[in-house]
Amino acid sequence: MRVAAIDVGTNSVHLLVADVAPDGEIRLVEKAREQVELGRGGLDRNLLTDDAMERGRAALRSFKQAIDGLDVDAVTAAATSAVREARNGSQFVRSVREETGIHIKVISGPAEARLIYLGCRADLDFARGYALLLDLGGGSAELILCDSAQPLVQRSLPLGHIRLAEAFGDEDPPSPRAWKALRAHVRAKLLPLQNEIPAGRFGTFTGTSGAVRTLARMATLARGEQVPTHDHGLILRPAELQRLIRQFSSMKRSRYAEIPGMDARRRDTLPFAAGMVLETMKVFGANEIVASERSLRDGLLQDWILANQPELALSKTVAWPRMRAVLHMMDRYQVDRPHAEKVRDLALRLFDELQTVHELDGEARRMLEFSALLHDVGHHISGESHNRHGQYLIQHSRLTGFTAPQVALLGNVVRYHRGGRPKRGQATYDALSKIQQRTLQWLAGILRVADGLDRSHQQPVQDLSVEVGVDELRVDATTTEQAHLERWAVQRRKRLLERIAGRTVRILVHDEPPSTPLDGA
Repeated sequence: MRVAAIDVGTNSVHLLVADVAPDGEIRLVEKAREQVELGRGGLDRNLLTDDAMERGRAALRSFKQAIDGLDVDAVTAAATSAVREARNGSQFVRSVREETGIHIKVISGPAEARLIYLGCRADLDFARGYALLLDLGGGSAELILCDSAQPLVQRSLPLGHIRLAEAFGDEDPPSPRAWKALRAHVRAKLLPLQNEIPAGRFGTFTGTSGAVRTLARMATLARGEQVPTHDHGLILRPAELQRLIRQFSSMKRSRYAEIPGMDARRRDTLPFAAGMVLETMKVFGANEIVASERSLRDGLLQDWILANQPELALSKTVAWPRMRAVLHMMDRYQVDRPHAEKVRDLALRLFDELQTVHELDGEARRMLEFSALLHDVGHHISGESHNRHGQYLIQHSRLTGFTAPQVALLGNVVRYHRGGRPKRGQATYDALSKIQQRTLQWLAGILRVADGLDRSHQQPVQDLSVEVGVDELRVDATTTEQAHLERWAVQRRKRLLERIAGRTVRILVHDEPPSTPLDGA
């Protein structure tokens, strides 16, 4: 069935249209957003102005035309803070129904938090423990502490960026006094939640609103990283928020467009969103927040599926969203799975055998696994330069569960699993942090050797071992059949590993287990 989900928020009205398969699989058809600012001018009086209601109706009339043109089978719509709190909210809902036939359900704060959780759950990696979600809307902010099965804490607070701008935004630019008052106000609202959401209780902190995504994009550009193709997975840190706040405090709002990544439509409220997010990170002890493109409209769609497909129980989750995204990409681009899995096994064996030399952590090992599985994905475009094509596909895909820096590293490892070595002056390499650059050198060096050991795509290597010497690494690969192509390939592909290991790499491919120890081992 084709389903439309509509989120009538305080700042924007969102439309999502998707095809839902009988098994619950979702395929996006259309997305749209209209910034109508329903709450502008009336939040402090709990009232929707006539102009705001007409802007909202105009947006929904436009969405109705799109829905009709797309042959949508079902529509689910919800309104949040501005309509929920307005004395004339029911009047607005009734007028929309009369003009468009769209039935808008006005939902409570806890119901809003639950829908945000449902929308984001598929992207969250619970391997590090609980997740904390922040949805910063125009009228309210929702905080949700959750695990893979359910929300554990759901709180809706009157801390939306439009509401904060109306309360503290009289001056242009905001004065130190205004910033101090804003911080104190936000902190006073958040501190009572510390008993329910103590610092350190969650492993990941995710922001699901346009304001968080815009701030994360601005911080990414300020770091000098590659311009992102989308905002999903971008990372934002407290020090970067403080720098942005200093910029907001040093110039008129009319000049905010000079800041790279700024969305001009948010210039009146974004500084206050930045202050709110910063105080939230301080109160709950978060050192970073990951931007997500998931939101309440995704939750509306998931809720519709749950209501209409009983077999999709709420507790049904995917334990490893990153691996699911990688496997889906392999299927989509028709990767040679036996070869990819053999290269993965060989690469992980090399990684483990070389642990005392590279001293990389478990996350690096997982990134090597993902890279090995996807190293040939670029063949879908062309065999020639397939490593570059693979990097392009990875960087332009929304890989569930991956942050933007992880996608950048993954793309670079795939890019450099063959060809020239990564070095300064190459844009995608320069965009990585120093730690990522070192990790890339090791992972690409290992992956090149592992790929060479299955150059024929026939999986002739059955086992391997590594002996580490002061000046040499010796890799012994045992085969059950002739492996001339592998012998030739690994000699051509070992140079990057030699460079990063600082040792000569000697690779022996033979059809029986080795018996000669490494000299000096």
